[in-house]
Amino acid sequence: RFFGEKCIEYTLDRAIEEKKLTRYKYYPIIATFNDREMTVYSDLTNEISKCVIKDKNGRIRLSEKGKMLALKRARLVAGIADKLTKLAECMKPYMEGKHILVYCGATNVLRDDQDSSDTAEDDLRQIDAITNLLGNCMNMRVSQFTSREDIAERERLKREFAAGNNLQALIAIKCLDEGMNIPAIKTAFILASTANPKEYIQRRGRVLRLYKDKEFAEIYDFIAIPHPLSEVPSLTDEQVKRELSLIKNELARAEEFARIAMNMAEAEKIIDTVKDAYSINDFTIDIEEDFGYVEF
Repeated sequence: RFFGEKCIEYTLDRAIEEKKLTRYKYYPIIATFNDREMTVYSDLTNEISKCVIKDKNGRIRLSEKGKMLALKRARLVAGIADKLTKLAECMKPYMEGKHILVYCGATNVLRDDQDSSDTAEDDLRQIDAITNLLGNCMNMRVSQFTSREDIAERERLKREFAAGNNLQALIAIKCLDEGMNIPAIKTAFILASTANPKEYIQRRGRVLRLYKDKEFAEIYDFIAIPHPLSEVPSLTDEQVKRELSLIKNELARAEEFARIAMNMAEAEKIIDTVKDAYSINDFTIDIEEDFGYVEF
């Protein structure tokens, strides 16, 4: 708002229609927990449920301990091992490509005017594993784009990335958030996301920046679900109930991304397989507060 008047809203849909942003294809990639991750997730969920309190206005919220546990659980979801397995599969057609971004999670936003930022240890371990996978195992020319690189180094990396000769892919933390501008990105693999619609819509918009010879962008969005879909019918009602908030938050993002994608029908078919498995109908998909699935 400006002097009490509402500002003109300029939606992403309109920006694409008016060719201010490029069109895109969207690929939701289902990744599932392994046994160890499922055990930790369940334990954290149980602990979080004990940290629900009422504030002075009677509103239900998490205690400080609960918030810390929620962040820990969110990082677990972001870093499940199956995402790396699925990333390797999805990356095969792009091994000779360029202008590729692999996006990992972080705790703090890193802006162009910062030389350093606190980054979670779990996220660093994930980014190092991805760097090893793409750089050493798949022989791609990659570089990290994190708080460990100073401003001058990040500017050099952006130039090399745009040129596409010596650098195929950036493996980055927080570069899709406010302050970063890398319009050359054509293909994005998003391993860590957020339940905050404003943030994930903003991140999508940054991938869709116009750039020479960029007819459309591609977004691979890794959707975390606790169990393979074939196992869902055998779950107890209590197990399904505990998982629904995570599932719905993941699907809310996926449906928003699929809504205006060039391959909408293809993407929605994958989303529908998850909805069918968990008996979720169109009217129940929405961002839900489960006192644990927080942004990171």
